[in-house]
Formats: sequence, C-alpha cells, structure tokens
Amino acid sequence: MQEILTLLANAATSEASGGIFESLGIDWKILILQTIAFGLLVFILAKWIYPPILAMLDRRDKLINDSVKAAKEATKRSEQAAEEIAAQLKTARDEANEIVDAAREQSTQMLLDSEKDAERRAEAMVSAAKAQLDRDVEAARTMLRDETASLVALATEKVVSQKVDNAADKKIISKAIKESAK
Repeated sequence: MQEILTLLANAATSEASGGIFESLGIDWKILILQTIAFGLLVFILAKWIYPPILAMLDRRDKLINDSVKAAKEATKRSEQAAEEIAAQLKTARDEANEIVDAAREQSTQMLLDSEKDAERRAEAMVSAAKAQLDRDVEAARTMLRDETASLVALATEKVVSQKVDNAADKKIISKAIKESAK
C-alpha cells in the first residue's frame, strides 16, 4: 500500500513539472501516432479483412445448418422408407399366404376331381368288361349251339343213316334245343 501512495505522490509532483503522462513515462506524440495507427488498423480490418472472414464464417454456418437439416431429412426419409418396406413386406406375406391357401384349395379340388375321374373310369372299365363278358358269353353260347347243332345233325345222320337236307336239319335241331331248354 505504501508503494501506491508513493506513486500517487510522485505523480502529483510530476504534474506540476510536466504532467501526468511524463510521470508515467508516456510520450504524448507517440501516443497520438499509436492511436492513429490503431484506428487505421481497425479501419483496414473492418473494411477489407473482417467482411470476407465473416462471410466465410456465415457460409460455413449456413453449410453446417444445411447439412444438419439434410441429415435430419435423410433420417426422416430413411425411417419412412423403413416403415414403407415393413408395410410392403407385410402385404407381400399376406399375399403369399393367400396364394398358398388358394394353391392348397386348388390342389385339394384337383385331387377330388382326379378321384372322381378315376372312379368314373373304373366304372366305365367295369361296364366295358361286363359288356365284353356278356358278348363273350353270348358268342360262346352261339358257338356252343352251333357245335351242338352240328353234333346233333351228325348223330341224327348216323342214327337215321341218311342225310337230311340243311333246312330239315335246322328245323329238327331248333326243335330239340327248345325242348332241352325247357
């Protein structure tokens, strides 16, 4: 504290002799030149240096803000795309399930149709076989009747010892067959 008082006392004495600036060791001419140089420096900085720097900072700030907005929009679009993809996948799964169900129904129907068709074919084959069997039986009967008639004619010829004409033969044979059928 004593030092401060000493300095103030010295400054008061110096004021009387040359002023406060001289007591502090300041030359007022140099101070004015330094003030002018400082003002000139501030003017040059304000006029030509700071505007480009501030413009560059503004551009960077705008670029950063735009990048942040773009990132937010991209994130939002990505989330929307993910939701749309999930919805499309759900729709595709539902459609696939419907297709599978329809295919199952169609295959079941095809099996039923095949079974019915097989039954119809089997019935047709059985009917055809029965008809063929009936024809074969009838052919066998006809053949048996003809052979029987031939044998009867031959036996009659041997018994009667003479040949009877075909018309009389047939008449006798038919009569014999009718009597044997009764």
